[in-house]
Amino acid sequence: MRKFSLPILITVSLLCGCQTSPQETRMKSAAFSETSNRSVEQVSECIYRGWSSTEVIEKDPSTHIEHANERLTVYAWQDSMFADLYRRGKGSEVRFYKTFNMGPEVLADRSGIVKRCA
Repeated sequence: MRKFSLPILITVSLLCGCQTSPQETRMKSAAFSETSNRSVEQVSECIYRGWSSTEVIEKDPSTHIEHANERLTVYAWQDSMFADLYRRGKGSEVRFYKTFNMGPEVLADRSGIVKRCA
């Protein structure tokens, strides 16, 4: 497993050097955006559990949640993809972003989890 993990970590590290910051990424259109009847807390916990417990290439130990003003954000893969959540009435709005062009398997899996949780 270590032989497999090291090349992946090197690749992710190199790609992270080419990625834009979350703040820069938010200035562009989200890769996915949807409103939900579920609360911000329900959606964020669902995304967090999905991202931290499922494995595409390998499990991601960097998944975390941050609160900032009126936004709650779930980050993954060293902040290279994230979901911003905003309160909208009794529900929420979720916007999924990616900071670089990741592989289609990773993108499909991570955005699929966001869509299921919304």
